[in-house]
Order: sequence, then C-alpha cells, then structure tokens
Amino acid sequence: MNRTLKTTLLLVAGLWILPAGCSTIDSLVDVDDPDIVNPSDLQSPAGAVAAYAGGLGDFSLAIVGDNGGTEGEILVGGMMTDEYVHAETFPTRLEYERRSINQNNNASLTAVARNLHRARFSLEQAAALLQTYAATPPSRIGETFALAGYTYVFFAETYCSGMPFSTASEYGTPKTTTEMLRLAIERFDTALTYLAATDTATVRRRQFAAVGKARALMGIGTTEFANAAAAVAGVPVSFVYNTTHSTATGRQQNGVHVFNFLSERWSVADNEGGNGLNFRSANDPRVQVTSGGVGFDAITPQWNLTKYPARTTPLPIANGIEAKLIIAEALLAQGNPTAWLDTLNFIRANGGVAGLAALADPGTATGREDLMFRERAFWLFATGHRLGDLRRLMRQYGRAEDAVFPTGIHFKGDAYGNDVNIPVPPEERANPNFTGCSTTTP
Repeated sequence: MNRTLKTTLLLVAGLWILPAGCSTIDSLVDVDDPDIVNPSDLQSPAGAVAAYAGGLGDFSLAIVGDNGGTEGEILVGGMMTDEYVHAETFPTRLEYERRSINQNNNASLTAVARNLHRARFSLEQAAALLQTYAATPPSRIGETFALAGYTYVFFAETYCSGMPFSTASEYGTPKTTTEMLRLAIERFDTALTYLAATDTATVRRRQFAAVGKARALMGIGTTEFANAAAAVAGVPVSFVYNTTHSTATGRQQNGVHVFNFLSERWSVADNEGGNGLNFRSANDPRVQVTSGGVGFDAITPQWNLTKYPARTTPLPIANGIEAKLIIAEALLAQGNPTAWLDTLNFIRANGGVAGLAALADPGTATGREDLMFRERAFWLFATGHRLGDLRRLMRQYGRAEDAVFPTGIHFKGDAYGNDVNIPVPPEERANPNFTGCSTTTP
C-alpha cells in the first residue's frame, strides 16, 4: 500500500477508536462516549453520535494538544511567531522556533499535521453520519460542519499554499491558501443552514460558525473585509466558544497549559528577535505570566501564562472579542479611523478585562495598522491566531518577513531562517499530485 493512502486509512481508523470520556466543546451537549466503536456500528443513531463525540475530541487534540506527547496548532504557531520561545531540548521544535524547518524529516510537525487531518476527516464523516442517522437536533450537524470549517482555517493559516487533502480511497489535489479558506467557508455556510433555531445552544453555535466564516474571509484578502464584518455584525462581545478539558485521559487535557506550565517546554516570549511584541514586559492584564525558574532545558528562563492555569481550563476557539476586532479592521480598511478606534476602545471597555485604558489614534496609516495587530495579538494570545496574522501582515499589508517575524541571531545560537509557514508533511509530499509549495511565501 502506498504511504499516503496508508496514512489516510489510519486517520479513518482513528475515528472508530475513541478514548473514554472524549472531550466535548463548550459543554453544549452531553454525549455517551464508548471506549470502542466498531465500524459497522457507526451506521446507526448511536454510532453517529459516537462519531460526533470522536470528532470533537480529535479537534481538541489537533488544535490544543495533549498532556505532553504532541503539541497542537496553537503551540506550533505560538512558537513559530513571537508568543513563545523554545525552552526545551527537542531539535525538531527548535527548527520551527527558528523558522528553519527540515521539510523531509521533522517528526514533531508530521504528528501535528496528522492530527489536524484526522480531525478534518473525522468531523466530515461525523457530519455525514449525523445527516443520515441522527438528524435531530440539526444544531449538532451545524456544529460539526463548523468545526470542520475551522480545520481548513488552521490548514490555511499554518501550512504552505499547496496542501493536498486526500481521502481513504484517493489522493487529494493541492489547494492554495485561498482555496483552503474557500473550503472552510463552504463548511461554515453549510453549518449556518442547520443553525436557524433561536434556542441558546443553537445561537451560540451559529455565532461560532459566523466568526469562523469571518476569519476565513479576512484571510482571503481586503476585498472580503466588508463581508467578514457583516458576517459577525450580530455577534455580542460576550460570546465565547471553548474547548473544554478534563484529566480523564491524556488527550483531554489542555495541552497549552501542559506544555507551558507543567513540562515547561514553551516559555512566554518578550520582544523576541527584535520584532516580537513585549508580551511580558508590557504588564498588560490580557497576557499575565509568572516565573517558573528555568525551562525543561535547564537554561532558558521559564515564564508561565496564567491565562490557562490548569489542565482543565477551557480554551477559546472563537469569541465576541474576535468578532469586534474583525469589524474594527474592516472599518480601518474602509478609511474610517474614528469608528475603528471607537470599536477598539469598546472592546477594551467591555471585553471583560479590567485595567485597560482607552487608546489614542496613532495618526498614521502604519501606526494604525501596528496598533490593530497589537490589539489582536494581546486579545487573542495563545488561541492560534498569531501565525495567520503575521502572514496577513505580509500578504495584505505589504510588510517584509524580517519586519514582522523574529529575526537576527537566535538566543540558542544560529540565525533565524526565512520560513513563514509549516511545510507539507512527508506523507503528503509523496502524493503524486503534490506540486510543491514555498515555506517562505505568506
């Protein structure tokens, strides 16, 4: 069996073998979660619900990570940008910290990509099973499509343009960044068709899909900014959609907490590589840290993020603050700096964080862009947005790579490289349809 199809079949098998107590998202539903679901048992109402539960767990693992075995997309993007620095000994992780990745042999990144593909596949299969065997409530189908949409968003924001999407039976064709985002939007639109009811749970899922769609539209380009703002116009600043976590199994734990606080392999950065933001020294209440001595490598100063203080701390995948930030950026692009600044200050006054003073207008286009992305960086710290934002600064705002990413000599020696995204893993590079992609192109 060829390598790519063999791997994809393993991803399919991952849908059928579920750990006990697989984590749900935002506690919107309670589901029974058996230890093992046989493939034939999926073709039933109970099997469809079990597949849904498995998809939720696969999503959480892929995005947030686990109890220290495999990092998720949030941690990869955080270390590759200026949110975290390498405080451990794995050379594979140091590669993407320094943005100089061995495209043919990085086991850490291969595992991360495999988990995201597994989440994508299991969620899409679960959506199809729910449509056939468990169509009520329709909001559950909508949520599953929305989660699938988010997997494509993370692919587009994290990986180089040209990622193939294979199935269990055939090789996939490469998709550009814009095509990945369009695939995400298709799933968000499908989700919204199932999320028309007005009960509280359905409304929250609808808001989740709306924020995801707006995020994808923002990634496509400035021509879609107005559509993105319209998509989230009705999302209140109080909205939040979390992954929820427990200590029942390793994969249910909040991996961002574990890798930072417990295993001390990720340390919160400050002014990394000259271009990095002053996340620690700003003393901003949105990014608070405590000293952990030194990290796993026994050398790097360890700084722990208090935002996620426990293995069980929920983690926001989307919220109303992000919705308002999208609206603000659209206003800035429309040439309305007054409304833009008013929106940023509205978020500061109503975002649930005390001690944030009102912002003043920098008065220049560049200064406003800098402030826009600084506010995004602090509000959305360690939620998986920063890598996509730095790539957007290059792609949409004309910034140079060495003006937005950490650069110069890395504190562990050698210079930072020029990678601005994660390469397609070797398993998919063996796909005969793969035509290559550039890790230095945003």
